[in-house]
Amino acid sequence: QDGERFETTIVVEGMEETVCYEHVRNDTIGIEIDYDYERFIRSGEAERECFVSCWDRPEVPENYLELTCSTEDADTVAAAVREALSQEYELLESTRELERAGSCMRIEASVIKGTNNMADQLQAVYILPTPDGCRIAIAHYAAEGAEGFGRRFAYMLNTLTVIDRSAGSAPAGTWQTASMGFEADGTMAPEYYVRFTDTEVVYGHMRDGEFIADHADRIARLEKTAAGGYRVQAESANGVRYSYQTCESDDGILEYYETWEEQAFPEMYRGGASLSRSG
Repeated sequence: QDGERFETTIVVEGMEETVCYEHVRNDTIGIEIDYDYERFIRSGEAERECFVSCWDRPEVPENYLELTCSTEDADTVAAAVREALSQEYELLESTRELERAGSCMRIEASVIKGTNNMADQLQAVYILPTPDGCRIAIAHYAAEGAEGFGRRFAYMLNTLTVIDRSAGSAPAGTWQTASMGFEADGTMAPEYYVRFTDTEVVYGHMRDGEFIADHADRIARLEKTAAGGYRVQAESANGVRYSYQTCESDDGILEYYETWEEQAFPEMYRGGASLSRSG
């Protein structure tokens, strides 16, 4: 399950090493993967997972593994990758077999174009064909750490599993806030009606049975919980980070917490901003 931690043994630079992995599930891009949480920081969004070396500066990382998905087929994506990387690098292409995900294309960019010189920054792009398009993994690392980081990323990619992306779709239908307000005609109505897309929480009002959008907040993370509910992390235009999570006792209620940190939920619960299913 997402967040589960365990230990395993890998071989880096000829030496056995015990690493501590955490399991990650991202329904939006349709992947599961394990990462070394002692050496990497998980820095992702709903449509992207990124694992950055804890020794790097987060704003300009050198060593990271990034995973995304595309609805385009693998050959189309591979052509776009070649076009982009061939401007600066000589490319080396091969086919790789990932232990859990199967066969994929690998495009390596490590030699500066027109020379025999190794670049300071290396990239290896893995493109995995899937029925709904493809999954894309980019391993980026400094040349001086190629053996260490390259091996660690390879082990992580061998834990990659493709899952059905539809399992991470947003909460369906229309929802309404618990807080109420007065309409222009003096009648009472929910302060907001709410709808979800895979990337936004859309707030609005109902007019003659039609949903009229007022504003939208960006979804940073969207996932299904182990119990089959939803957990949504969003951020407002003025920087407020908040979460909606399905109520344990009623799946028709999304509880609002003005934080992304689950340990702070008890103190940051806001009943008036919580949602109930409207339709």
